[in-house]
Order: sequence, then C-alpha cells, then structure tokens
Amino acid sequence: MGSIFSKNKQPKGEKKKSSIKEPEMDSNGYITKSSSVKMTKQIQISQTVHTTRTSTNSITSETIRSSGTGIRPIMPSPSYTPVYKRPSLIVSADASVVRSPSNTQHKEISRPAILPAKTTTYPPARHGNVYDLSKKAYVLVFHHYKFEKSQHNRDGSLKDMEKIKKILQNYRCDSLDINENYTLRKVQKKMEEISNQDFTKYSCLIVFIMSHGGVNDTIMAHDGYMYSFHTDIVEHCTSNRTLNDKPKIFVLQACRGDAKIVTDATRSMSHKIDIVAFQSSYHGAVSYRHTDEGSFFMQAFLRLLDENNQQSIININTLLNREFHAKGILQTPTLMTTLQKELIFGKLHRKP
Repeated sequence: MGSIFSKNKQPKGEKKKSSIKEPEMDSNGYITKSSSVKMTKQIQISQTVHTTRTSTNSITSETIRSSGTGIRPIMPSPSYTPVYKRPSLIVSADASVVRSPSNTQHKEISRPAILPAKTTTYPPARHGNVYDLSKKAYVLVFHHYKFEKSQHNRDGSLKDMEKIKKILQNYRCDSLDINENYTLRKVQKKMEEISNQDFTKYSCLIVFIMSHGGVNDTIMAHDGYMYSFHTDIVEHCTSNRTLNDKPKIFVLQACRGDAKIVTDATRSMSHKIDIVAFQSSYHGAVSYRHTDEGSFFMQAFLRLLDENNQQSIININTLLNREFHAKGILQTPTLMTTLQKELIFGKLHRKP
C-alpha cells in the first residue's frame, strides 16, 4: 500500500518535482559528458516566453525567463503614430480668407485684408503756402486802463500802448484804430462796424486788447461789464467776408479768471479759420503787469515779434514761454491757431 501511494500520488504541501532528471556523476563527483548534453537540451526546452502587450500605445515587450536567470526586457524601436494629419493652409487669391483643404471639416478663418499703403494728398493752398502780406495791415486796439471804479485802473498800461505804436511804425500798419476806455455798448457797436467794413485793400487784421479778464475769456469794459472775446470780438471778425483767406491776429493781455469752465450759449455762425490768438496766460491763471514798465507779456511779445519777424509767427509763443521760464516769471502765454499757411510778420516790414 505504501509503495503504491508513493508511486501515484504526492503528499499534500509538497511542490511538484521537476521532470528534469538528476545528472549522472562518475565516481569522482563530475558530471558525465552524456549527462551534460542531455541537461543542456532540457534547459532549452524548458524556456518559456512571456509576451506582454499594452493597450494604450501598442508597444510590445517580451520577457524571456529561463532557469537560473533574471528578467531581461527587450525594448522595441521607438515609433510615432500621429493622432491626425495636420491640414496645410491654402491662401485665397484676395489674401483676406484662409481656407483649409476640402477633405477637412475646419471652418474658414476671416482675416482683414492687407491693403497697400496710400499717400494722402491735400489740395494746394490758395496762392502758395505763405500768406500774402503785400498790402498794409489794419490794426484795431481796445485799450482799457481807466474804469468807473478807480480801484480797477491799470497803472503802467500806457507803456504797452507806447510799445505798440513804436514797433508798428516800422511796418505797413498805417491804420491804427485805437479805442480807449470803451463801455460795453461802445465795444459792441464798434465790432458791428468791423463786421461790415470793407477790408479789401488790407492784407490782414491785427487786434490788440488790454484790460482785466474774467471767466471764459471775458474782458472788462470801462463800465465794469464784461464782454466775450470769442463772441463779441472774434465772431464779428470772422463773419466779415472781405477778411476771408486773410490772417486775423489777436493779441490779448488780460487775466483769464478763475479756473472754471462756463458754457457759452451763443451759437457761432462763422467759420473760425485763418486765426492766430496770443493770450497772456493759461486758462484760469493771472497775468502780471509792472506799474511803471507795463505788462510782462505785451512788452516781451512786441519785442520778440520784431526781432524774429522772418520766422513763422507761431514760433513767438515758444520764445515767450522759454524767456518767461528762464526769468522765473510764473506766467504761461498760450497760443490758439487755425492758420492754413505760414504767416511771416516781416513781410509787412517797410522797405528801406
């Protein structure tokens, strides 16, 4: 019984014996040659090949496991399978729409067309690029230095008037229309005359105004009432058709009131072109006047105008600000211009 059991069944808990036979040895303990050959063949037969496949990237690795050896992976050569074939872009003839090939589902991409650069051309200025000052200039002056209330009197302003006469006598400015200490009503009446006057024989109009100033570029008349520089002065000048295409020069010596903005309800009816206006200070700022020598602005403006009469008149404001800054004068003259051409004041100079 015992021998039969040991021949057909193995006891529980024991591992299955290997089918490889024990090598035959000689009397000295060495493996015989025939037994060594048989053992080698048996090892080759007992090799098992395990193949592992990954479903994500389809990379195959083989692991060969043999008796008495470890695990050695055989790595495949790298390969790349594109997810999709990138379409090549085809540019349309007008270079404004980019389309993809017909076998793709990509939408059309709109792009702004690239237009060739163009050079803007302007119509030539009438009669050249410089104002014609071959005729004489008409000079209008509103000089307010005495007022009904004596505390408003402007001492030293007569020096400015003298400077105007002295400088302009060297130029073709024979007509000096001087109006001193006018009331509001007289100023308005005078400007109505100006709006209807014939300026055909004149090259340009020059307007000097000297007084106290207020909010929104208002000017004090002799009676203490204020008139508007833009509505009562500029508007009447630009509405005169005989002054069309002729430069209109305004020089205003006055404070510009508090730093407030007041809307002017009066509607402008004329085209504000060919104007250049010099003002003694920035909006909301004061202007300084020396009681013996006159105002800083008017004295410097007239001198620089005469010294630089071959330059464009708009350069005078740059020279003014440069000089005031250098001298430490806390006042900033300003310039407003709608000139269409170069205005060279020296062309009014009397020929020797």
